[in-house]
Amino acid sequence: MVIEKEVSKINETIGALVYDKIAIRKAYNYYHAHRDADQFKHLELNYGIGTPTSINFTPLIKKHIDVLIGEYLGLNQDLKVSCKDTATVSNILREKQLKINEAVYQYLESYLRNNIIAAILNNKEVVTDPFIENEIKRVQEAIDQSFVSEYEIAAQNILEYIRQSRNIDLKRKMHELLTDLLVSGTCYYRVKPTENNSSINLEILNPLDTFVERNPNSPYLADSRRAVIRR
Repeated sequence: MVIEKEVSKINETIGALVYDKIAIRKAYNYYHAHRDADQFKHLELNYGIGTPTSINFTPLIKKHIDVLIGEYLGLNQDLKVSCKDTATVSNILREKQLKINEAVYQYLESYLRNNIIAAILNNKEVVTDPFIENEIKRVQEAIDQSFVSEYEIAAQNILEYIRQSRNIDLKRKMHELLTDLLVSGTCYYRVKPTENNSSINLEILNPLDTFVERNPNSPYLADSRRAVIRR
C-alpha cells in the first residue's frame, strides 16, 4: 500500500509538469517539412465543389538554418567556462592576491638589496626612490591582468579534451544543440560521468520531451527543483 501511494504521488508530480508542447512540435514539423494534416485540412476538402487540392511542404526553413549552423561551426569558436561556485571564485581571488603579494615582495627585496649595497660601497644613506610606489603599482596591475589560476588552467585542459575527444563528438552535439535552439528557441543537455568514471558523456535532450520547473531564484536550469525527461 505504501509503495502504491508513493508511485501515485510520483505519477501525479510528473503529470503536473509534463504537457504537450504544441508550438515547438509545429516548429519542428516546419523544419522537417512534415505537414500537419488538420492544419490545412480545409484546403484539401472540396465540400462537393471543384477538385480537392493536394498540399506538399517544401523545406524552405531547413536550408537556411543548416547554413547558419554550418557557418557558426566553421568558425571554431573558443569554448569558455563560467564559474558560479562562490568558494571557487574566492579561492581564485585569494590565489591571485598571493601571487601579487609574492611579486611585490620580490621586487621590494631586490630594490632594497641594491640600495643597501650601493649605500655601503658609496658610504651614502639609503634614499627612498620617488618612483617605487609607481613601480609597485605597475607590478600589481601587470599580474592582475595576466594572472591565470590553476582552476582556469584545469578547466581549459578539460575543454580541450572535450573538443578533441572522439567519444564525445562535440561538433555533432553542437550541431544538435544549435538546431534545437534555432528551431524551438530552447535547447537542453546533460553532462554525466561514464560508468567507469574515467570520462564524461554529453547527452543532448529533445526539447519536446524535456520538462523543467525553473527555479525563480537562479538563472541556471541545473538549480531547478525538478525535471522530467521523457523517453
